[in-house]
Amino acid sequence: MSTDANLKNNNRVWVSLADRLNPNRTAYDADFKSQWKQMSKTKRKRIIQADRMSIQQLKSRSDVTLPFDVEPDDHCETSPTAYAHIAPLLNLLANYLNKLPGDLRIYDPYYCAGNMVRHLASLGFTNVYNQPQDCYQVWKDRDLLPEHDVVVTNPPYSGTHFDRLLDFLHDNKKPFLLLLPSHFSKRESYAKATQTWLHNNLPVFVSPLERYHYWTPEGLRLTKDKHVQKKSTTTNQKRKRKHGNLYLGSRNSPFCSNWFVSLEPNISRETLLEMNDKQGLLPNGCELHAEALKVSKGVGQSFSRREPDIKELVDEDYKAN
Repeated sequence: MSTDANLKNNNRVWVSLADRLNPNRTAYDADFKSQWKQMSKTKRKRIIQADRMSIQQLKSRSDVTLPFDVEPDDHCETSPTAYAHIAPLLNLLANYLNKLPGDLRIYDPYYCAGNMVRHLASLGFTNVYNQPQDCYQVWKDRDLLPEHDVVVTNPPYSGTHFDRLLDFLHDNKKPFLLLLPSHFSKRESYAKATQTWLHNNLPVFVSPLERYHYWTPEGLRLTKDKHVQKKSTTTNQKRKRKHGNLYLGSRNSPFCSNWFVSLEPNISRETLLEMNDKQGLLPNGCELHAEALKVSKGVGQSFSRREPDIKELVDEDYKAN
């Protein structure tokens, strides 16, 4: 079994052996513990070895050499909650294309540590392309561009990344879902896009009722010289232990952000809004807005120190491993 396979547990993400055996942890599996007692030493040893391999993989994500320069503060990954909020829209698109969710081809051009692939897989979307590549080099040669039905990404917020992404989406002419800070709806490049190529198919916005948390995988936030990790004071180390776990990484302060969504040319903006008015497209915890004005100021997004993903995905106690 591959290490990646070890990181999956049925339709949920990977959880540790310790989590599954400890009744005090959320991921406790009573049936598995009962089976564990009856297993042979050989089978137990094999499971323990696979568990250790998975732990090592999670801890070694920062060892990957990326083929592009990265600003330290861009090293963040999206909360699994954010992907759960857009899952109904991806299902809707898959249905329109006469595809099963697992056959919908999703492309995320911006690589951090690859967790987005696992988060989407846990929601049934297993055909996801997110590789450690320089997307700008890929976009120069369309033969290198992976086949895809939709772009789903949380791009780097620094520099001109957003502007360059808009240029790509203009040429790409496929549906997109972009997770962006609320104030990006006031960026000059976005305003220009809405006055030109986006004029007839303005995005809608998926806005959470509580601000999304963002996560930096262990060891991935570096100083400007890209070789030396930021030094942590005793206070920062304690904060990291409190607001981190092995699977997701270190939790960053939440901020107002929204999904900028266009399913054109497959599903029109008007159809999305009409369907949402009639039957409600999104799960609890988020809303669909038609106007950028409502999301530009983070309207309705409360601040919560609680990150629901921790207890749903990986027990926080496991962070000490």
